[in-house]
Amino acid sequence: MVRKVARGWKLLPVIVLASLLLLLIPTAGAQGLGEEQSFTLQEEYRIEVNDVGDAHITDTITYDAAWFDEYGYLFEENPNLLSRRYRSDSNVGEVENFDTDIDSRDATITVFFDTPGLAYNSGDKWNIYGYGNYESSSEDQDEVVLEASWVLTNEFTLFESMPLDEKVVIDLPDGTKNADFDKGTGTIEYELPYVSKGGGVLADNKTVFTIVFALVMALSLLLFIYVFTRKTGAPVLAATAAAVTPGVEAGVPPVAVAAPPGAPPVAPAGPKFCKRCGHPRSTPEERFCRNCGAPFE
Repeated sequence: MVRKVARGWKLLPVIVLASLLLLLIPTAGAQGLGEEQSFTLQEEYRIEVNDVGDAHITDTITYDAAWFDEYGYLFEENPNLLSRRYRSDSNVGEVENFDTDIDSRDATITVFFDTPGLAYNSGDKWNIYGYGNYESSSEDQDEVVLEASWVLTNEFTLFESMPLDEKVVIDLPDGTKNADFDKGTGTIEYELPYVSKGGGVLADNKTVFTIVFALVMALSLLLFIYVFTRKTGAPVLAATAAAVTPGVEAGVPPVAVAAPPGAPPVAPAGPKFCKRCGHPRSTPEERFCRNCGAPFE
């Protein structure tokens, strides 16, 4: 009995140490899990706007290198993960020329696309909407910088919850003035010098030139119809007869001239060619064709 009690006292330190290890292992595992998910994503969302409100977007997200080494290959195998975020969340719902660049060495994903009509022309100024939860960190005449922090849970984090520090850089067109960020409405406002959309004298007087062109076309059509439908045969023949007959004026019918007394009668002119074979008639007195014998009528 004494030996059993002595052995129990000897095993007591081992039992206590084992219990402490059992208690510390889950705690250490939980701390390791928390440290694995504690890194923060960095995002730079750059918007380059032209003078008609169209935008080119370059969105760069930087990951934790260890996490990206383990899971980054999933983005290359599933490229739709990178496009769904922009096609569903875009303010205007229009994405063109979409492209991506995955850099495993820098643990970054860069997305490029165009958004036509991102900025709206309200007459006296231009507006870019959709930034109500951002803070302004810089406002210049040609650039506005906004910042925000989120907990991101979407395709870009493989649906894990990760903190995100986002910076939005809006590069405004040349000549911009009075750029301003309205935090209450989440709107970037700026002004551009007015540029006339007219195309010169023709465009500015389009209605007048259209009417004149229509009248010219109508007159041209009437003149064309007149030229090709008027009767020109009789005047031409009369003028020709007046030209070849001395003393006869155009429009006056010719007067028959009597033959002088004692002159032989003039035989009426007959056909000059045979009606059957077309052979020419030698003399007016010839009554039959020398080729086929048909009478000249």
